[in-house]
Amino acid sequence: MQDRELVAAIVAGEGGGLAEAYDRYAAALYTYCRFMLPDPCPPGAAADAVADTFIVAAAKVQGLRDPDQLRAWLHAVARNECLRQLGPAAPASAVRPVGAVAVVGGAARTAPDDAMPEASLPADLRERVLTEGADNTPTGRAHRVSVTHRAGPFGPTGFPKPRWWHEVRRHPLVAAAVAAVTAAVIVGGIAALLLADGSHRARASTVALGRATFETSAAASSPAGGPASPSRKPTPAAGASSASMSPADRLATGPSTSPGMPRSPSPARSSSSPSPSPSPSPSPSPSPSPSPSRSPTPGTLRVAPNKLVLSAVSGKPASGTFILTAVGGPVKFVLHSSSAKVTVSPASGSLGFGGSWVTVTVTVRSLVALNAQITVDPGNLVVTVVFSIKA
Repeated sequence: MQDRELVAAIVAGEGGGLAEAYDRYAAALYTYCRFMLPDPCPPGAAADAVADTFIVAAAKVQGLRDPDQLRAWLHAVARNECLRQLGPAAPASAVRPVGAVAVVGGAARTAPDDAMPEASLPADLRERVLTEGADNTPTGRAHRVSVTHRAGPFGPTGFPKPRWWHEVRRHPLVAAAVAAVTAAVIVGGIAALLLADGSHRARASTVALGRATFETSAAASSPAGGPASPSRKPTPAAGASSASMSPADRLATGPSTSPGMPRSPSPARSSSSPSPSPSPSPSPSPSPSPSPSRSPTPGTLRVAPNKLVLSAVSGKPASGTFILTAVGGPVKFVLHSSSAKVTVSPASGSLGFGGSWVTVTVTVRSLVALNAQITVDPGNLVVTVVFSIKA
């Protein structure tokens, strides 16, 4: 059986396909895993890597672009499993720099079998691989999903991608350059954010300082003891002009009335001169309260026609219509029938404005002739219904 046929059998889920792949490649894979995981690794570490390799193969081999490279693909999966067991904390000397699996042109090539000392397969490893591959219990399925997930990503050719820490060790200069560029970008971003935040705070401080200056000026211009009004514009103090006046001029012109300055007592006036009475200050007129919005005046209803003459064969319904029109404004209407055998639709509703109208359908279901009345409110309008049976 060729590798291509072997891959097809594994993808189809045939148990013989996995068994054939084990018989053909398990010895070489175990020898390679023993070489990758030497002492002091646990004795069963290589066997675990081989078993996990075949579990991954059953789930991922369908993505292999060239099925004839099954041998190289299995060795690449086994290599990643060994690297996973070694982990990123393992010393670089533990990862054996042997060319057992080399990636060339997107594919993997394996070294000859005699490049490594041959190791004997454990006796129970074959049964373990086939049992784990065929175990359909919830525990068995969960184990296969876990092993497949930790195998890592696979490339476009279907081969597994190398473990990231191994690539860092292979190209330390490139990794260092990438780390330096990343650090520079992060530091630059933080510096830009700090600069932007500093300029924003400076603008906010300037605005706050200007507001405080304005409020201080407004407080100085308000009368002593009274509240400072921020809406008043600051005016130059009148004390500057009064300070340059002589005492005689101050007595002639009267006490200082500069805002914010204490008023000096005025000299006693002669009893012959009448003191002027203060003019009453006009009381502020109350602001008119806004008038509530006026609701529209309700309208009235008009019915046309006010009589319906209907007829039908016995056992069949008869229908007719009349028009309900709003006059002068919006109207909410309700219709009532005097007979249960006469129904109207719609039985209620509203007309939003004057001139709007609605068609009302009247249906009669009766085995005998009858006369009925439909009352329309508001307005207590009446529509007469006359129903007869056709011969």
